[in-house]
Amino acid sequence: MFTLDEVKLKARRNNNDSNKRLHFFASHFSIYFSWIFLNFRLSADAVTGIFFITGLCGALLFSYSDPVFVIIAYSLWRLHIIFDICDGEVARFTQKFSINGAYWDYMIHSVLYPLTYASICFALYKKFNNDTFLILAAFGSIIVSQTLSVKNNYYRAMLFNGDQIDNNQSASQASALKAYVMNISVGLFNFEGFLLAYLALSLIGASSEIYLSLVVIYTLSFALQVFIKFILFTRKGFYTRRS
Repeated sequence: MFTLDEVKLKARRNNNDSNKRLHFFASHFSIYFSWIFLNFRLSADAVTGIFFITGLCGALLFSYSDPVFVIIAYSLWRLHIIFDICDGEVARFTQKFSINGAYWDYMIHSVLYPLTYASICFALYKKFNNDTFLILAAFGSIIVSQTLSVKNNYYRAMLFNGDQIDNNQSASQASALKAYVMNISVGLFNFEGFLLAYLALSLIGASSEIYLSLVVIYTLSFALQVFIKFILFTRKGFYTRRS
């Protein structure tokens, strides 16, 4: 049986501190789940499968507007983010890396994010019988998918052009305190912030107009993020990320 200290040591990332600032919630819990997975002798690819199933269940449950379902769906979403970190920790501990595992990881994100957005809009459509939410589901899910593909497609172009990807280009040089403040500020306007705001509105029983404002504001925020990243990749070949 592997000890927790042993897992912490062998599964540690080279950029562990910056990763904890980037995933300032999930990174504090992932190592404990990784310890469990390793002692059950699960592979990194198996953990990736658990990560996908957990996120998929959460995404589908978001299609129900009842606050109980929303709480469960949000909890599963947070848990799937933790498991997303776990598969890398398991891979580093076992020193068994798979290109398929990395590929599946990216594909899972490209499926779950738009699906979750569409599920929420569909739930609101059923709740208020407002066709506007269906229009937003169709349009906004494309925008959400572009928040991921705008970066991935650039790296694909670099690969086919024979260029090397320098991860240091996109790293922020901010201090730890500034990085935490930046993470929280940016997090309020990204997909995580959208889900948290939706959860809060579900608990207080907001009106159709408030929900509609929430979805429109965040859809515009996602579209702006896509546009900014596209311009930065086009002009500089990288964008300044949270660290």
